[in-house]
Parts: sequence; C-alpha cells; structure tokens
Amino acid sequence: MIRAVITDDEVASARLLREALEATGRVTVVGEARKGLQCLQMLADTKPDVLFLDIRMPGLSGVEVAEMALDEEAPPLIVFITSHDEYAAKAFDLAAVDYVLKVPDVAVFETRVAEAVQRVQQALEQRAPVLRELREQLALLAQQQPQLGVRKLAVKDYEEGTLRVIPAASVVCVERTGGHVVLRTVQRAFRTNTTVDRLEQRLAPAGFVRVSRSALVNVDYIDHLIPSGDGSYDALLKDEQRTVVTVSRSRSKALLEILGL
Repeated sequence: MIRAVITDDEVASARLLREALEATGRVTVVGEARKGLQCLQMLADTKPDVLFLDIRMPGLSGVEVAEMALDEEAPPLIVFITSHDEYAAKAFDLAAVDYVLKVPDVAVFETRVAEAVQRVQQALEQRAPVLRELREQLALLAQQQPQLGVRKLAVKDYEEGTLRVIPAASVVCVERTGGHVVLRTVQRAFRTNTTVDRLEQRLAPAGFVRVSRSALVNVDYIDHLIPSGDGSYDALLKDEQRTVVTVSRSRSKALLEILGL
C-alpha cells in the first residue's frame, strides 16, 4: 500500500480526495494537514510515500511546502492539487509526478486521482531521479510564477525543538560551515538539512547571490565590501554578529555588477 498525506485547507476538498484515494484500494492516508507548517511536522512523524498538496494555501504556499518537504531525510513524492490555475496545471503536466485538478464532477475527479496514483506507483520504482526532476521543476515554476515561489523558509529550531517559519527577506546569508549549512538572520543562525545549491535555486529570485562555493548572500544586507588584494572581497553584513563572508575572485565581478559598482 502507498502511504499518503493530504494537505488542503478546505475540509470538504480533503475529504473528497481521501475518499477517492482510498477507493483505489492502493493508498492508505496516514495524515491530513490544513496548513503548511502542520504538514511539515506531519511528514517528519509519518514519513509517507507521497504528499497530495494543494498549491494555494494561506501562509506557506504549496510550492514552498513542497521544496521544504524535499529537504526531509526521506522525502515524499508530490502530487499537486489545484482548482483554478490552468497555467500552473499546464506546468505540472511536465512535472516529475502529477497534478490533479479540483473539478465539480466527482466521477471525473476520482478517475484523475486513480491515474495519479498509478503514476505515483510507477515513480516509486525510480524514486531518486523522480525527486531530482521534481526539484528542478519546482525551481522553474517559482521563476515563472513568483507569486507561488519562496517567500518563507521552514527550519528546525534545535534549541526549542520546533519548526520555525522565517521570511526569506529576513535571511542575511547562507553558509556551509562545520559540515552543516547554516541560515543566518539578523539575530541568530539556524542549522538546516538542505544544501547551498538547493537554497540557491529557491532564493535567487528573492535577491540572493552566490558569492562562493559555500555561501549565498542577500544583497540587501551587504554593508561593506573590503578588497583582499587578489580580486576577492570580504563582504561585511548587516547582522548583529557583523558576519563576514568571502566573495571569491571568480564571483566578485558578477556581484559588483549587481550592486552597480
């Protein structure tokens, strides 16, 4: 049996989806969430095979939740649910797993859900390349439709033992240090389970620039650039710790152009 989590803020819609999934005889629904943060907590607890996810929700969008879900140690496959955004539906027609349109005709909806389950079953047999393709598709969709892209990030707060939602605009920089990727805000730093490469895909549309192999910087938080004499720079940032991030020689020209220098 395929283990699934449903995330939809509309109770009636979620109930209809659950019934359609269970009617296939191939899916067990192990959890339902109404909001993105609740979904991420549920994924950590249940570790499902697939997440059926509404693309438009209050708070974290479906795209944001999907990108965060793919950073889990055992990420689920993802099927998107959408009611009215034909452009998004067309984009997902090329996606790694599937999408399902919410339609008033229950029989049509149930048929589409059954087709999606069949694609999930096939995708589970080649999980790694499917997940890789889905990450690429999400990055492309976020570029094509900024309103669906990354506005917030969810990171684990190891001190409090909770998930914390952080606006992307409040992130000062991202660094790989000490074997971990650290996300820094003005006040503090958070360890993440993702990579600098993945965060670059997600944050580039929000004004983040790759300044070295191991670091991204939010250009709005650059205070000073100090030349090192070899073509590289030290970027002094506007956080409470006055973090200094090295801008490599190979990437300094692009950063200077962005800053108009």
